[in-house]
Amino acid sequence: MASTGISEFTFGFAFLCEQVHANWKGLKAAPILPSLQKEADEGWDAHLPVRGTDFYYQFKLSDYLSAGHAKFMKDGTYSSPYYRISLHRLNSNRQHNQLVRHAKRNPNTYYVAPEFSGVATFSNAFLSRQLMTNSRLLPLNQCRPFTDGNQHFITFQSGKPQWKVHSETQDFESSRQGSDLEALYRQTSHQWMEIDETFAKEVFTKVSEQIQGVGFDQPVRTANAALMDIEQESRNRIGYLRRAAELLSLNFGVTLVIIGASDD
Repeated sequence: MASTGISEFTFGFAFLCEQVHANWKGLKAAPILPSLQKEADEGWDAHLPVRGTDFYYQFKLSDYLSAGHAKFMKDGTYSSPYYRISLHRLNSNRQHNQLVRHAKRNPNTYYVAPEFSGVATFSNAFLSRQLMTNSRLLPLNQCRPFTDGNQHFITFQSGKPQWKVHSETQDFESSRQGSDLEALYRQTSHQWMEIDETFAKEVFTKVSEQIQGVGFDQPVRTANAALMDIEQESRNRIGYLRRAAELLSLNFGVTLVIIGASDD
């Protein structure tokens, strides 16, 4: 088994960075990251698209399994090497289940994982701006929740759109390569709307409503209550988006990205 040798944070940062600097005519991606107060104070909101929609990513690491005794080669699921993502089993797979629930209202929600292994490969892909090409996007709106505390996995093979969820195997015919990202974003153009205060408040409200009633631990509930109590002076486009991003990161480990038409 070979791993990427990097952290989820490093992979996610590199993936987002490449998007921000991609040379897409008339199209841009703007990650909404927590702790961007300095950028907000310096006019960071100017980087948002004029019209667009919201995407949601949870970054996962993948293991590359090539030995014949690897579980899903040994049982005949695959006859050649594959990548495997391990889902968090804590609290009866609560994180995955909440993401599935989130995806029902927000269909542009994806697990994003490397389709490579090794630090050297990561470095080469990042420096040559080929990281997106070597990444896989798996739509969470196709997944189902789990009602047990067992370890579950997602597997896929290099260059093939099909993927599977285990342990009760579910087969899916389509996923997206990172190289398809520009086309994927443009396909949502019929959903685009003005990225204004109304849009931002709707994003924040949907996130807030999803969090209500979830059995988080007391420290998380306290933090959520503070984040949902937005000061009057911050109830604007940037304030709502930043709070939504903070809630998503705290509760689900998800990154909010606004994509759409640039103002160039």
